[in-house]
Amino acid sequence: MDYVKWCANCNVPIVGSECEICGAQGRKCARDLKPIFGHERALLERLLGVRLPSFAFIHRNRIVYRGRTYLTFKLDTANGELRPLYRWDLENCVDEMDFEEGMKLAVKANLKYLEEKEKEAINFIKSTFHDCSQAFVLFGGGKDSAVVASLAKKALSNVALLFIDTTLEFPETYQFVEDFSKLYNLPLIKDFRGKYYRAEHDFFQLCERLGPPSIYHRWCCHIFKEQPVRRFINDYLKDEDSTNIMFLTGIRRKESKRRSDYTFIELGKRVARQVLVQPINDWSNLEVWLYTFWRGIKSNTLYELGHARVGCWPCPCTPPLMDFIRRLTHAQLWKRFEKVLFDYANKNNRPERWVKEGLWRLRKPKRQKILIDPIHVEEKDDEILFKYVIPTPHRINLVELLKVLGDRRADGKEPFSPKTKHDLRLSYRVQGAKTEIVVSCTKSSYVVAKGFVEEVLFRLLNCIGCGACSSRCPKGALQVIEGGIAIDPRKCNKCMSCLKSPCIVRDSEKMYVARLDVFSLAPCEKGLPLKHVTFLSEEIGRKVAKKLEMKGVNVEIHDGGKVICVNEEVSVEEIEQLALS
Repeated sequence: MDYVKWCANCNVPIVGSECEICGAQGRKCARDLKPIFGHERALLERLLGVRLPSFAFIHRNRIVYRGRTYLTFKLDTANGELRPLYRWDLENCVDEMDFEEGMKLAVKANLKYLEEKEKEAINFIKSTFHDCSQAFVLFGGGKDSAVVASLAKKALSNVALLFIDTTLEFPETYQFVEDFSKLYNLPLIKDFRGKYYRAEHDFFQLCERLGPPSIYHRWCCHIFKEQPVRRFINDYLKDEDSTNIMFLTGIRRKESKRRSDYTFIELGKRVARQVLVQPINDWSNLEVWLYTFWRGIKSNTLYELGHARVGCWPCPCTPPLMDFIRRLTHAQLWKRFEKVLFDYANKNNRPERWVKEGLWRLRKPKRQKILIDPIHVEEKDDEILFKYVIPTPHRINLVELLKVLGDRRADGKEPFSPKTKHDLRLSYRVQGAKTEIVVSCTKSSYVVAKGFVEEVLFRLLNCIGCGACSSRCPKGALQVIEGGIAIDPRKCNKCMSCLKSPCIVRDSEKMYVARLDVFSLAPCEKGLPLKHVTFLSEEIGRKVAKKLEMKGVNVEIHDGGKVICVNEEVSVEEIEQLALS
């Protein structure tokens, strides 16, 4: 369905090829529609200062009545108000239809189409479940997951609901989840403590560390959605084959551009061993609502208040209109998050409008890098050695990461070689309030080992225990603990998928970056066509200077060889090659 059509004879929307009451094909009306509920209509009337028909629909900033644009409006974020733009002649709206009567008629006009959609979805669930042992509905508390739960019950009868408590749900959602479970006799999955699966983190504390979430930095999803799912899989599956488990979701590709390429069956992109089955993937918003009214499926009361989507109340991906609505319907909740936004704005010289006009949703993290260089670099035969000093608070992450790399003891007493293709060795020693780390590699393996070691050190220094890397572990060997991660060496097979997974700290306000460089470059402060090369060892600097002079390059030596100045034409690769040869 590319467009919703409208039957002028019966005054209802059509999602199929024709009106099933009178046979009319109708005319194009909108890309999609959502019915306007009673309380929502009253709110819009108050905000717009215009009376609205009882049986009307909305699509973005357009209110539709009788298949025509009844009114358009503009959201004025600066002044916090809705302003009506185009308005249809009110005299044409005297014979309005009652909302309940209109929805019943709309269902009747699309009944065969809805029956076919239901049949397809149920058969799809049955056929997909054929080789599975258990099915769970990832139940978010919205209309889409409610429809999927209803379809799953018809198809399988035995299905359970997995509600992930992000700790940021609206109060109405918590109540709805419990009510829906009891009404349809669908068990709610909870952990061994009898609580919903949830992340062991405080959203507001993480906002101080990572900055408030935004469209470009959705760290909240990794921590508060994916990590609890990972924990559930670890608890439930244990050593079982996850391909026998089916996770049913209400994801629809017509919801957003980001979901437009979603398929009916997908492997979890961010959670290992998760198979997602999406039976209403090709349904429109209106089709979901018509099916909901047809089958009398209970829906979250937030929709009646004007919310088009149900989810975390601070979500940055909420459309501007819904952002505006939630500030009105849940002012107290919003004030709590608004304080976080204003605190961030004040610290980062952002104007008040950055918060008031929703510009925070577009925030891009500063990614400020705090560089940590080795305190000592030396050559030893064919090897080059780097020594770092790390604050002790990071030691717990250090010990766990060494388990991933291949040191089952991780006691720091003896150097060990990580189980990688890189020719390198690691060791560490705790000295009072600091930990000393020594990395050594052959000169021939330096270039390939550099990236690997820097990645390990980055995760060691920046780990906040968010669980993003644990979600990628195919064996479920990683668990989140307070202040970091814990690794079960009995499960870990050293595949290092955790090190290959995206780390959300890379998109945070600040991060520690340890470099495995033997030198650094800077342009000449006087504007001369020279490179200032600063080495971490006087010995290496003198060696490079001598080799460059032998090639006829003009070289200035400073600080005993720790700094040399060379012509700009000398490449970084050439300096690196000479330093390691």
